Amino acid sequence: MKLLRRLFRVRSVRTRLMIWNSLALALLLGALGVVLQYTARASMLALVDRELERSIRPLIERPPRLPELSRPPIARFPPPPAPDRPPPPGPIFDHRPDPFAPPEDPRGQNPAPADTGGSRGRPLSGALRPRFLNLQGESLIRADPSEPYDPAAFAQAARGARLFTTVQWEGEPIRVLSRPFPPRGPIVGVVQAPYPLTEIQRAMAGMNRALLILLPIALFCAGMGGALLTDRVLRPVRRLSRKAAQIGAQDLSERLKVEGEDEFATLASTFNEMLARLEVSFAEQQRLIAQLQEMVAQQQRFTADASHELRTPLTIIKANTSLLLSGKPTAEEYRQGIEEVDAAAAAMSRLVQDLLLLARSDAGRLGQNRETLSVRSVLEQAAARVSSQGGAPVSIAVREEPLCVDGNGEELIRLFINLLENALRYTPPDGQITVNAERRGGQTVIMVRDTGCGIAPEHLPHLGERFYRVDLSRARPDGGSGLGLSICRSIAEAHGGSIAFESRVGAGTTVIVTLPSMEQAG
Repeated sequence: MKLLRRLFRVRSVRTRLMIWNSLALALLLGALGVVLQYTARASMLALVDRELERSIRPLIERPPRLPELSRPPIARFPPPPAPDRPPPPGPIFDHRPDPFAPPEDPRGQNPAPADTGGSRGRPLSGALRPRFLNLQGESLIRADPSEPYDPAAFAQAARGARLFTTVQWEGEPIRVLSRPFPPRGPIVGVVQAPYPLTEIQRAMAGMNRALLILLPIALFCAGMGGALLTDRVLRPVRRLSRKAAQIGAQDLSERLKVEGEDEFATLASTFNEMLARLEVSFAEQQRLIAQLQEMVAQQQRFTADASHELRTPLTIIKANTSLLLSGKPTAEEYRQGIEEVDAAAAAMSRLVQDLLLLARSDAGRLGQNRETLSVRSVLEQAAARVSSQGGAPVSIAVREEPLCVDGNGEELIRLFINLLENALRYTPPDGQITVNAERRGGQTVIMVRDTGCGIAPEHLPHLGERFYRVDLSRARPDGGSGLGLSICRSIAEAHGGSIAFESRVGAGTTVIVTLPSMEQAG
């Protein structure tokens, strides 16, 4: 287990693959060697079993007659001589064929060797030949020992079983076929045919030695080949890693090279798709950062401009009140000071109201409490509120009646008051201010034109920014606070519309307000 844990901790994928491949191959070769050994041994034993069956079959089918079985064997297998008398000069039986003798060649040549097993393996002490035994385990042939090769198999064969067993005989392994005889009729005995397995065991031992020598060599060669193949397979990964390391956050447009159609090509394609998404996300992040920086800068400018705009009326108020309190002003001086304080307070109040309206716009609270409004009515109310300021005349023309919009009346009136105040501020008294309203498709387009001094082209993109003034040198009474057009844009956008500016220096300015149209109810 410790070895496996150490293998899992190896960082190199190449090393881990080599180790695991070698382990798997070693297990596979070991299992293959076991199966090969088992199969070879089983095949050899099956061949031996067939040979034993073939060699014993003629003896079982035509055994010698039982009375003759008690007689001494024929001359081919003479009994051992008694110690007190010399061996007999020759065969003592008639010339019946020996049931264990090899069959003669029908062509009259040398007889074939017997298939009793003694000629196939190293001869053991004594002749390895089939033994015919009665049911009591005694040899039916006087010259043979009255002892079965395998007593356990003999007992089973006496009960009618036919089986092959492997036992040790005189220190050597033999294969024994045990079967009852005769094949038909009542069982009168058991025949056991042996076959020496010494040579087979030697062959198996040689095969085992060959496997023990060849398997490590095969494992070493396979491991080296696996190392080369692993290195070749992982080579695209190294190329991808080097290329990916070269791609920086500032240049995500680089892509990995896709080669082929294998898993590494799929990996490269997936990595390229991820780079594309990262590039889009990084660009969006940069855009958001730029917007945030711009918002921070605008907030800083807004705070500075608001402080400046509030400081002016506060300075006026403080100066007048201090002057009035320091001496003994006359009634006229006292009235003049109070009027200046009132004007400064009114300017500061308007500025605070404008700031509050912009704060409501930032909070998304503009454009609420809507109702159906007549465009003519909204324009006339706005013109009436600025008419007291004097200046150039204002004319209103609505080409289609009824022309209605859906919105908040006070906010829309405030929008057009701001536009008309700007037009009056920069249009001479002998100039002209016209307001035209018409329907274009599903939109209501309202254009406020003046014949004033106009605006330079470089200022047009910035109109509507908070505290932005076209002429920075313009004094507060002339230039306003710089919040009017910003309020107009916020109100128009809150009502689903837009505002645009067209101007030429010396020819005047046109402000185009677009709002969604609505049919008048009733």
